Amino acid sequence: MDIVVIGGGITGLAAAYALRRRAADAPPAVTLVEAAPRWGGKIHTLHTEGFVIEAGPDAFLVQKPWALALCRELGLESRLIGVRPEHRRFYLVRNGRLVPVPEGLFLVVPTRLRPLVTSPLFSWKGKVRMGLEVFVPPRRQVDDESVGQFVRRRLGSEALERLAGPLLGGIHAADPDRLSLLATFPRLAELERCHGSLIRGVLARRRTASSGRGQGGGSPFMTLKGGLGELVEALVGVLRKQGCALLPGCRVRAVRREAGRYAVVLEDGRLLMADAVIATTPPRATAELVAGLAPDLAALLQRFEATSSAVISLAFREDELPDLPAGSGFLVPRGEGLSLTGCTWSSNKFEGRAPPGHVLWRAFVGGEGREADAQRPDEHLVEAVCRELAALLGVRAEPRLALVHRWLDARPLYHVGHLERVAQVEAACPPGFFVAGSAYQGAGLPDCIRSGFDAAERALALQVQPSQEVA
Repeated sequence: MDIVVIGGGITGLAAAYALRRRAADAPPAVTLVEAAPRWGGKIHTLHTEGFVIEAGPDAFLVQKPWALALCRELGLESRLIGVRPEHRRFYLVRNGRLVPVPEGLFLVVPTRLRPLVTSPLFSWKGKVRMGLEVFVPPRRQVDDESVGQFVRRRLGSEALERLAGPLLGGIHAADPDRLSLLATFPRLAELERCHGSLIRGVLARRRTASSGRGQGGGSPFMTLKGGLGELVEALVGVLRKQGCALLPGCRVRAVRREAGRYAVVLEDGRLLMADAVIATTPPRATAELVAGLAPDLAALLQRFEATSSAVISLAFREDELPDLPAGSGFLVPRGEGLSLTGCTWSSNKFEGRAPPGHVLWRAFVGGEGREADAQRPDEHLVEAVCRELAALLGVRAEPRLALVHRWLDARPLYHVGHLERVAQVEAACPPGFFVAGSAYQGAGLPDCIRSGFDAAERALALQVQPSQEVA
C-alpha cells in the first residue's frame, strides 16, 4: 500500500510516523512531501547567541495527552521541562498597568471567593455579577454559540471584556463574539449542561478529583530543553530510519485520479502514485489541490477562514531592566488600545532560554480584526512594541536582539458552526483521501498530533477494508 502525506508540519510528521509505527503487519510505503525547505511548519526553533527562540508555539498543554505521549515514545522524556513554579502566575493589563489574574480560576470560572473579591481587575458590580452565575438558568438549546455570548450570558460583560476576551479569545487570536464555544471550549458547555452552573460544576469536579487522586501540582504546560524543534528533529530522524521517503522543498500542484489510484502531481511534473492521500495543508491550499478531483469538497474548504499574527522576540540585558513581578507574562484586552495582544517572559517561563545576565521575551500582535498590525515593517513593529513595553513596564533599554516572525493567514479561525463545517468536509472527502491539521479538530500542538494519528488510522483501515473507487 502506498500513502502520500502532503505537508511536513507537526500534523504531517505525526501522520507519517503513525503510518509506519502503528501498522499491524506490513507497513505501507509512505512519502512525506513538504513545500518548504525545512520540516516542522509553525514549529520553528532558532538557537542564536545563546538564546533559544521559538518563532511559533513554545509549549504544549499537558492535559491533552498526545504531545506528551509522543515525546515519551520518541525517548525525549528526559528533555521535558515545565513552567518554573515561581513564575506560573500571569497578568492582565487594566488601565495601562499589570494586574494579576485572580487565583482559583478554571479558564474564566471563579472558584475561590477571596481572590475574586480582592482583585482590582473587576469592579464591584462585575464581581457580584460573576458570583451570581450560580443563579443563572442553563441554556436549553444544544446548538453552537459564540464564546462571547456564552461568557456574557453566564458571567457578565465585564468578565468577557476584561478576562475571557484576552484569555479565551487570545488563545485562538480570534474575536470571542465569533469564536465557536463547542469547537474551542466544549468543557464550559459541558459544565453548564451537566451542572446547570459553571461554578457548581467546577467545584463538584474538583471535589471528585481530590477525593480520588489528590491535588495535582504539576506544570500545565511543557516543552523541551532545546525548544520544540527537538520534537521535529526526533520525528524526522525516526522517519528516515523507518524508510519513509522525505521530499522537502517539493510543492504539490494537484491531486487527481489515474487508473483507479491517486496521482499526486508535484510542481516539477513528477507523479507520486498512491492508494491513499493525507492532506495536512491549510484548508484553502487543500481546496486548490482537489479542485478538479472533488469540486464539492473544494467549495467547502474555501469557507474556512484564517487570521494573521506576528511574534516579536526581544532580548535584553537583565541589569538594564526594571524590577518586574514574578510571572510568565501578560495579556492585553482589546479595550486597552495597544498593538500588543500579549507578552511572554520566556526566560522566566522556561529554563535555558537566555544566557546568564540576559532575558528573552516574546511579544505578540495581530489576530482577527487586527491583521494589519502583523503586516507592518519589522522596524515599525519592534519600535511600536518597545514603546508599549516602556509605557506598561518602564522598560527604557534598547533590545540587544530583535527578531520578527510573521504567520500570515496561518492561524485558523473556529467560528460558530465550525464543527458542522468540519463534518461536511469529512463527508465530502473521496474514499482514501483524508484531511488533517490545526484547522479542523483543535489548533494546539497535541490536537495536531492527534489529528495526524487519526488520519493515519483511517488510512491504515483501507488495508483491511479497501474503499470503493472514486467515480
